[in-house]
Amino acid sequence: MRHRILGRQLNRTAKLRWSLFRSMLRSLFEYGFITSTEAKLKSILNNAEKITSLALKGTPNDIKEINKTFDDETFVAKIVAKIQGSLSGRTSNFLKIQRVKIRQGDNALISKLSFYKELVAPTVEVKPVVKKTTVKKVKATK
Repeated sequence: MRHRILGRQLNRTAKLRWSLFRSMLRSLFEYGFITSTEAKLKSILNNAEKITSLALKGTPNDIKEINKTFDDETFVAKIVAKIQGSLSGRTSNFLKIQRVKIRQGDNALISKLSFYKELVAPTVEVKPVVKKTTVKKVKATK
């Protein structure tokens, strides 16, 4: 029975729900938007807002907390850089849900979850690497 369990069941077990949420969150932060049913988007909205606000703060403990969700340090570093560069003026309400269409097969409402501002990767200046040449000293033979 599911007495007093928070959230939508989405006809999945708890492990399948969490893996679905993780993959949807990863796609959201990678591409900036996702399109799915409105029930699924509403169920990940709070997690996405929380991850976005943690990334905006950017303290080491916040980055550890984000890494618990994604388990990929390079991806988390990329997310934090994008969010700090794009959403630095906002403190909340980073995401919006827009209704797109009604799916023909089962009349499910299809919506789009996206950021209010587009996430742009920060521009990093790449300095060319200059190799130092060393001259080998030859020992004189007698």
